[in-house]
Amino acid sequence: MRPKTDHRLAEVVRRSYGLDVVGIVRILQGMGTTNWKVSTAQGDFFLKQYPSTEVVVAETAAIELALRARDAGVPTPAVRRSRAGEWVHTEGDLAFSLVEFVADTTSGLALTLEQMVAAGRVLGNIHDCLRSVASTFPALTAEWTDFDLSAKRRDFSRYLDVIENRSDLDEFDRRSRRMLERRIELLPKVAELLPTIPPLAEQVVHGDYSVCNLLFRGPELVAVVDFRPPEPFLPAFEIGRAALSPEAVTEGAWREKAFSFVEAYCRANPSIPRVDIEFAPHVWAVQLLRSEYGVRQHYFRPLEQQAELDRFWFQRCETAEAILEDLTEISREFASAWARR
Repeated sequence: MRPKTDHRLAEVVRRSYGLDVVGIVRILQGMGTTNWKVSTAQGDFFLKQYPSTEVVVAETAAIELALRARDAGVPTPAVRRSRAGEWVHTEGDLAFSLVEFVADTTSGLALTLEQMVAAGRVLGNIHDCLRSVASTFPALTAEWTDFDLSAKRRDFSRYLDVIENRSDLDEFDRRSRRMLERRIELLPKVAELLPTIPPLAEQVVHGDYSVCNLLFRGPELVAVVDFRPPEPFLPAFEIGRAALSPEAVTEGAWREKAFSFVEAYCRANPSIPRVDIEFAPHVWAVQLLRSEYGVRQHYFRPLEQQAELDRFWFQRCETAEAILEDLTEISREFASAWARR
């Protein structure tokens, strides 16, 4: 017998979308949503189930942003409207969207050089086409640039307290203790770096441009998924995050890939100011140094895919160290890519 949730979703999709559902199975990917593959007589769809109905306005805006990018030539899956014309359908405590299922793809892995070039080009196209988008959503930049060194030390120390109060430490505890002690040691670097970052461009961006949301068939980027609501933020953040992704940096031979990504980005979005390229590594380094992503969930709110997130926590720590080790040279090479655009 299928789980009750499967049955309920299938019935809602039949009734609200007019589709002949023949099967529905969980896709064990994604951290903030529950994802499903829905097979119907009319084709296969990806069903993204949101944690609550409170996100309808924001997620509808995110879908509309993806559709705008699609109209500009960015590869994004087609979205299915419900019979009532909704992008996000709600019923009781259910809230979900239904999009084209893109089959036979890979995602979430370190990218090859060719894939990095494709990812850089597409991100440049996204930033270029979204530059003029106006938004009523609050910008994220001011909150991001606010940094309290003492408060962040306390945040990291609470994980050390949890570890020290455990009678039997596992490998994650032991390794994280070393990482957390090192992170506390490096926190003053955040306070040092932030004032050196000049004013940067702010606009609507993708919001979660990571390898998990890039679907490839071989070297071809065939779909970009999971746009976030149009909250204006720093293009430099997304550039640094994608060019210097933890998946790539911890695999090795990442410098050439990062610079190739940036060159492709700059060719696709030549009007990007130089400072946004030059200081993208600084922005990403700041984020990695102060981020609790992964360790916070492990100790206080484990997720269904926590083992994957545990690995990512260690990758992020290692990536921060690698970028800091040669930040000046990485930034110089990024600026050179901008000059060659």
